[in-house]
Amino acid sequence: MMKTVAVIAEFNPFHNGHNYILEKAKEITNAENVIVIMSGDFVQRGAPAFMDKFSRTICALNSGADLVLELPIYYSLGSAEYFAQGAVSILDRLGIVTDLVFGSECDDLALLSDIADILVKEPEEFKEKLQEQLKNGDSFALAREKAVLQALHTDDSKVKDILSSPNSILSLEYLKALKRLNSTIEPHTIKRVGSDYNSKELSNIPSATAIRSFIAKNGTKLQDELKEMVSKSSFDQIINYQGSFGNTDNFTKYLYYKIMQAGEKGLTEYLDINEELSNKILDAAQTFKTFDELCAKCKSKNMTYSRISRSLMHIVLDMKASNMEEYKADGYTGYARILGMKKDISPSIKTVKNIGNIKIFNQLKEAKENLSELEMRLLNETLFANKLYSLEFKGENVNEYRLQPIIL
Repeated sequence: MMKTVAVIAEFNPFHNGHNYILEKAKEITNAENVIVIMSGDFVQRGAPAFMDKFSRTICALNSGADLVLELPIYYSLGSAEYFAQGAVSILDRLGIVTDLVFGSECDDLALLSDIADILVKEPEEFKEKLQEQLKNGDSFALAREKAVLQALHTDDSKVKDILSSPNSILSLEYLKALKRLNSTIEPHTIKRVGSDYNSKELSNIPSATAIRSFIAKNGTKLQDELKEMVSKSSFDQIINYQGSFGNTDNFTKYLYYKIMQAGEKGLTEYLDINEELSNKILDAAQTFKTFDELCAKCKSKNMTYSRISRSLMHIVLDMKASNMEEYKADGYTGYARILGMKKDISPSIKTVKNIGNIKIFNQLKEAKENLSELEMRLLNETLFANKLYSLEFKGENVNEYRLQPIIL
């Protein structure tokens, strides 16, 4: 069987670290093909993507990817668990993916797998300790850390590092998703290189955060510095970008309108919003001036900035908790939309159509003919988010049914 490795990504924007992981993914697995599942126009930290999905698709294809698929909005803009489960469910259904490679601050796959086992199986010892610590006033993250340490019968600091590092937390979610599906896909982890995930320090391999901050401050004027941080393809896409770069504050008025509609009935119908957060948002809504300011007002020990930003974006995009429950019950997603591919991977697409348990298409008109009512709703919610993104940052009312995938 031909080996096909998958990478789950945002490429927000595509930089040297992303180029490294695509190269290493193919190298360590000896795979003939590389499939990328990529967030569309909104990303997991609760924000619009820095650049549109087709610009980032071009970067991925020019840097080693053979096929790029779009991750639907409920997962690209979901918690780490939903992000991972949604992406892995697509990979597993494709029927051709043999390996999954992901970057992590920790490259001890055995330890990551042991922790993931505990989080999936939730042995009694783990559950009792978790509840005990929550009753004692610990945040959920700290209570979970103590419960995992007890279940592993260790006080190894490496476990604490894993449970507090962004990429390692995501790695655990990928492993959990594979275990829940009893997937035959083999996981591999690559040690993260370069700057930390949230670092704003510039380097040869900076974080995406640093690049976004650099461009927000300098625009595209300091081109020599930018060239050192991103691939040639990414540099060209950034310098020649048609539109404005994604920014949460652009959605302030949309957000205010939606919150004012809710009134006394609250906001708990929206994904990831419990009664506590709903009350916080409604209380702060009387005085906030920008999207980011409202995030800051609602942030607390138990609620991170990203969690709040995601929740607010769920309000803007009308993403409901009840819809997510239906998508979960349906196996997350039964379709795969192609954003771009290399010409010579076409035979693999035919293989998916023959042996996969998923509907794969490169033109949206094919979706109408083949998707179930629920699958079509998920696609339409994703297309609504894409349209809002295009209106705000590209100045266009794009009909995605007329768009063709990128073919290189």
